[in-house]
Amino acid sequence: MNEPFRSFRGLLKERFPGCKVVKIPIHSGLSCPNRDGKLSRRGCIYCDRYASGPPDTVGWPIEEQVETFMKKHPGRKYIAYFQSYCNTYGPVAVLEKKYAIALRYENIVGIFIGTRPDAISRPAFSLLERIHRRTWLSVELGLQSIHDHSLLLLNRNHTYGQFCEAFQELKRRGIETIVHLIIGIPGETRQHMVQTVEALNALRPAGVKFHLLHVLRGTEMYERYVRSPFPLLSQEEYTDLVVDLLERLHPAIVVHRLSADRERELFYAPSWALNKAKVLRSIRTKLAERGSHQGRLCHDA
Repeated sequence: MNEPFRSFRGLLKERFPGCKVVKIPIHSGLSCPNRDGKLSRRGCIYCDRYASGPPDTVGWPIEEQVETFMKKHPGRKYIAYFQSYCNTYGPVAVLEKKYAIALRYENIVGIFIGTRPDAISRPAFSLLERIHRRTWLSVELGLQSIHDHSLLLLNRNHTYGQFCEAFQELKRRGIETIVHLIIGIPGETRQHMVQTVEALNALRPAGVKFHLLHVLRGTEMYERYVRSPFPLLSQEEYTDLVVDLLERLHPAIVVHRLSADRERELFYAPSWALNKAKVLRSIRTKLAERGSHQGRLCHDA
């Protein structure tokens, strides 16, 4: 085994040998039912005002976002990553027009769409299926945890049951799914997180993203943390947890991310997480120290 885990970088090398493939982060201009009042106006307590997208391209037309990125990173192939907010939320005709912009570019070889499990209508499922027939499509579903008490704490306003319904519908239509998980949710133990990974093994998504619970300025979590600081994971604790989870993660599931980062002006705590390269090195080092790899403790590998 060359890599101790099945990485997204490795997957790209398999799918596009000899090519450099990078993601273009896109603001679609769509909203979120957890922000516009349909479910809540608070949003998830960890979500910043840009909803994880780049701050400097908010409000730009999609074409301008795509072409500006390509000029800065020429000579490559690209994945159009509809990242910010909820990118299946809206009239299907509007969604189709936005996705179609990305499909115009010959050197865009895939579309990744971030969304919530409770915000994909029946017509939107059908639209996603049509796009899947045209290009490499991945739908990124925010889950964060299988434990409903954690989803309630995060103000997600959906249940694990709703996630499973959306996941199974995507799977039925042959659409690959990447699942987002948060590590270090207050009140969750190591066993809670292991249970989440074991549940994913049973579902068998195409990929997973691990995100450290971190505090971003301007979020509800930031207000809570400044008012009454709560424990955040240390780098050593996070490293140990991620390695524990990787050891239990089915080896066929691609690891798209092992740690999240954000612009310094938005990031508040924990400060160690700003050095993403160091965090990734620590995870690889810990795996090497254990002589371990992804799936080593997975019972159905």
